[in-house]
Amino acid sequence: MYLEHFHLSQSPFGEEPDPEIFFPGAGREEVRQSLVLDILNSRPMIKLIGREGFGKTLICRAVINRLPGQYGVVYIDNPVGAFDDLLRIACLDLGMDPTGGHEGISFSEEMLRLLRLRKEAGKKTIWCIDEAEKLFLATLERLVRNVNEKWKGLGLTVLLSGRPGLDANIEQLAAFSATVDTHTSYTLQPLNEHETAQYLRFRLQAAGLSVDHHGDVFTDGAVAKIFASSQGNPRMINILAEESLQVSCSEKSFMVLLDHVDSQVYKGSRMESRMIGIHQMLRRYRVMAIGLGGLMIVVLLIAFMLSGKDGEEEPAPAAVSVAPPIEETLPPVPDEPSPPSQEAEVEAPVPEPEEVVQDSAVVTPTDESVPILQAQTLRSVATEEATEGDLLFRERQRASAAWLAGAYRGGYTIQLMMLVSEQAQASVTRMLVEEDYRQVVDQLYILSRETTPPTLFIFYGIYDTMDAAREARNSMPVFLRQHHPYPLSIAEALKKTER
Repeated sequence: MYLEHFHLSQSPFGEEPDPEIFFPGAGREEVRQSLVLDILNSRPMIKLIGREGFGKTLICRAVINRLPGQYGVVYIDNPVGAFDDLLRIACLDLGMDPTGGHEGISFSEEMLRLLRLRKEAGKKTIWCIDEAEKLFLATLERLVRNVNEKWKGLGLTVLLSGRPGLDANIEQLAAFSATVDTHTSYTLQPLNEHETAQYLRFRLQAAGLSVDHHGDVFTDGAVAKIFASSQGNPRMINILAEESLQVSCSEKSFMVLLDHVDSQVYKGSRMESRMIGIHQMLRRYRVMAIGLGGLMIVVLLIAFMLSGKDGEEEPAPAAVSVAPPIEETLPPVPDEPSPPSQEAEVEAPVPEPEEVVQDSAVVTPTDESVPILQAQTLRSVATEEATEGDLLFRERQRASAAWLAGAYRGGYTIQLMMLVSEQAQASVTRMLVEEDYRQVVDQLYILSRETTPPTLFIFYGIYDTMDAAREARNSMPVFLRQHHPYPLSIAEALKKTER
């Protein structure tokens, strides 16, 4: 084991963000200090932008750890669901009675009541939403409106942390909503080669490496190769460095040499990410074309009906020409598209169920859900797939019973995600029928924990050793790796389900 070989007390490049091991270089410390000051100065809304693997989650946790005791914390790291679903979690974290019935309650008013009580008691609130690019536009709009209007001046700061797609969503809202104002925004940059060397040294020392005993473990050539392969992405630096230490240990070397760095680990994932991004963009534009086509038909029908009231018979309308396939007019694909998230396909504002007013011919959008044609198209497809998704969900739960036997044989697995929401099961059933997940569904295992709201854990595979689980994690497709998976024993996975 390389930990013993290099005299380390813990893994220096673990996947799980640890705010106690915070690298201050590459402008990270300045961002953390600025975020803390903004929160202390009661900025209503702050935005933190960074690509996948740039350390947004780590910075959010490090900021929360720096806040004084009078701050109440609401932390949501998978904001999938309607506005009321997110508000319910926030209200529970701020002291709403978890045992009472919540039917018919206005969570927006309950949030207002709780914030007023906290202000009267001299307390403030930080609501951190990580992976905020997953927020439906309708949910994001209602959140921004409430923060800047209804809850203003009550000591609440909302920190939105997400990939660059969050910026695009905010800009889209600003085009038709004057209340959209994020006040302050920070963008994380990749590490340069010098900062990469500092980062590797910092993580090794934090893991217990004695510099006097070992000196610099990573040679200049190894650092240069890691930097070139990762493009300064801290998560990819971690993966490459972890693999390099294992190879160095197997060759009985106390230095990581150029040949110990396997750059193919990142090249494969980068190509996968690019192909998935292209596929996602094509699907997105097809959905938009369908929505615009449907809107054109509705407009033509209304115009035809109105013209019929004049009592004059109009000639039959000419055949509508069909536009060329949308693929022929797509904009250029960026070099490094962000890997798509589970809910990224719903680009239009998605209304809550009670907001949709529909009759036999026309869907009338509300002021908080414009346009909604794309969302309704996707929702009808989801309804058709619901039965299959439910069957897959139950089948994977049954399979988990046999899988748990690995806990008593010392088996290992990979945790993909943890969902805490009333809509957790619905989200997973939708996920299981997606094309990508169909290919790996036999490797997925689902465990639940009885909490309020319910908690679901999704695990991937079973392995004989921790090293085998790490190797499987590093070679996962990008659409799985975007959930920040990490290996653990099945016994540990079982403990997570215990109340």
